[in-house]
Amino acid sequence: MLDNNHKGLRADAVKFHSLVLSPSQEELALLGNDPQKLEQFTRTAMQLYAGNFNLKDGRELGEKDLVWAATIHTERKNRGTDEGTQGEPKEGWQTHVHVLVSVRDREQKITLNPLGAADRFNRVSFQSAVHVEMDLAVGRASIGPEKGAAGRRQRLEQERGADIQAKARERPKKELTPEQVQKKLDRLDVQVARVNSKLIAAAQLDPEQVKDAARERNFDNVFYNRLGKIERNAEKGNLTREPIEYLRTGKVQSGIKLDDWQPASAPPDMSAKLQRVLNREPSRAASSAIPSIERRVNQLAAALKLTTRSQDMRSEEEKIRELSKGQEYER
Repeated sequence: MLDNNHKGLRADAVKFHSLVLSPSQEELALLGNDPQKLEQFTRTAMQLYAGNFNLKDGRELGEKDLVWAATIHTERKNRGTDEGTQGEPKEGWQTHVHVLVSVRDREQKITLNPLGAADRFNRVSFQSAVHVEMDLAVGRASIGPEKGAAGRRQRLEQERGADIQAKARERPKKELTPEQVQKKLDRLDVQVARVNSKLIAAAQLDPEQVKDAARERNFDNVFYNRLGKIERNAEKGNLTREPIEYLRTGKVQSGIKLDDWQPASAPPDMSAKLQRVLNREPSRAASSAIPSIERRVNQLAAALKLTTRSQDMRSEEEKIRELSKGQEYER
């Protein structure tokens, strides 16, 4: 079901996201550890998940607009720094729900990324809404009759959101082991290579500088969100200004369109003409298009650079047409 809901996505794009709904043992006791109640709670949580997306047209999504599946697990095992024998089941009720949800809506027209910008999907708002739903389910909170219920629920969610943010600030950061750091660096190599496959040679990221920025930020979610934004900019034909500084501080966010980008060897007035040459490239996978685009940029730069006393009297438009014609023969 999830594998078939990918229209409009690249072959290497993320196809689904994973969520975990994990009630406490106290909450499970109040629910009677009832799987039917957990199933209903999960459906409500996914309704809140869908409604938390802010779309440009103002449309509000519901659970029926999602493609998702869930399973209930009834145990956890000790691992990592947990107390007890590693691999042995933990004591007490450990019931929790794993959810997989497609990044495309059911009509396969909208990409739903919960890890993007907060104005698109605010994760604290989603978490606080789900917390309030559990509070209502186990009787810890009540919003009373319909009149004024929306306002009372909103206040509860704001209180929950403040608690979530406060706990996040207080939570000590776990130090990564050398093995964990190396795994993250290895994955970064793959991710940076993917991003660079969508960028022209002169704008590609230096993998070592990206790794330095990741270490500086202790591989936090903010770093990965920014790296994802650089990739999305590249897919739209935009270059992120000062990308390493953006990864480090987030202060440089404006993008540079390809028709504003000028290679060092081309004169300033050639940027728009260069873009027209690049636009002749037919739509295809980025990985196959990049070498062709790079070759054409290099050809154009060589044609425009005078290396001898003789002068090419053709106009710049004629040079571009000739290069484009040669490129058509290559294809």
